[in-house]
Amino acid sequence: MRSSQGRLRLLSTLCCAVAAVALTAAPAQAATDVYPAGKGTFSGGPQGWMTTAASCNLGAPLCTADGAYDAANGNPAGSYAANTTIALNVVTLFKSTVTVQSPDFTVTAAGDGTLHLDRQLVGGALVDLAPEVTYTVDLLDRTTGSETEVMTETLAANPEFVGKDHAVSVQAGHTYAIAITAVTSSTVAGAGLLGGTTSFRFDNVSLSVQTSGAGGGGGGAGSLTNQQLAQLIGGNGSLLGPAVLQGNKLAVKVRCPAKVGRTCRVALVGLLKKGKPATKVRKAAIRKGKTKRVVLKVKPKALPKVKARKKLLFKQTVRAGKARAVVFKRLKLVKR
Repeated sequence: MRSSQGRLRLLSTLCCAVAAVALTAAPAQAATDVYPAGKGTFSGGPQGWMTTAASCNLGAPLCTADGAYDAANGNPAGSYAANTTIALNVVTLFKSTVTVQSPDFTVTAAGDGTLHLDRQLVGGALVDLAPEVTYTVDLLDRTTGSETEVMTETLAANPEFVGKDHAVSVQAGHTYAIAITAVTSSTVAGAGLLGGTTSFRFDNVSLSVQTSGAGGGGGGAGSLTNQQLAQLIGGNGSLLGPAVLQGNKLAVKVRCPAKVGRTCRVALVGLLKKGKPATKVRKAAIRKGKTKRVVLKVKPKALPKVKARKKLLFKQTVRAGKARAVVFKRLKLVKR
């Protein structure tokens, strides 16, 4: 019979072995990098953000527009504001445009991420003019010179800061910047008795990138090859016609086939021909088995040519897990 001391040594060895196996089998923890520096909190200053353009349709002194750091307001205090100031004698509709940009930042590792911001529109003394703002957030890839529209939204006056998120994808080693363009306008004409400032403010503008240990979520995507993904999204698997053109907006239905097994990260662009984009790139995250309506903004110079087409070529780049595929498809074009 083994001695008590021998049994203890054996038990200790077994416990160590089990622990080692457990540590080896443990899933890698997800790591998240947040850009740009300061995470867009505007705590104590503009953190390198700057205004690159500001204008108003009525001209000074009737209407002025500017972008500036706002130390008093935010979530918490500290934000960046696109301001529109109207003089007392204005009796027509106003429309201002302000564009601001973040400092450049370089992404250390490729991955799927989320662009977040909190936004607020305050009518101030111009609340009776029912101001609204349409803002667009673009991701500028300094490395390739490309520009991707991440999100766009129209807001009426709202005194609270409300958060909004959208999926993005980035490439390792690329340098990026975030650009926000705010178009503020009145929907009720002035009577000449109202003057003051309306402000569109944003805060906590950040790009969070998950760089490792991405969790599962749906079966089989980890072993999906590029070729298999291309087969699943090719033909009638993903892009569903027709494409609908209304004004300068082009709407396309995109599906993530259920057999993909997890969320599809889609980047879609309309083309006049291969290598010649007619629209901005739009990205979307679509859950497996679901369909989403993706809206593309047609470039001003390309709009007449797009309107003259009966069909339009689209380039779709899809990522699912580690698999990546690019497909081209021509869709019938319907004008409304």
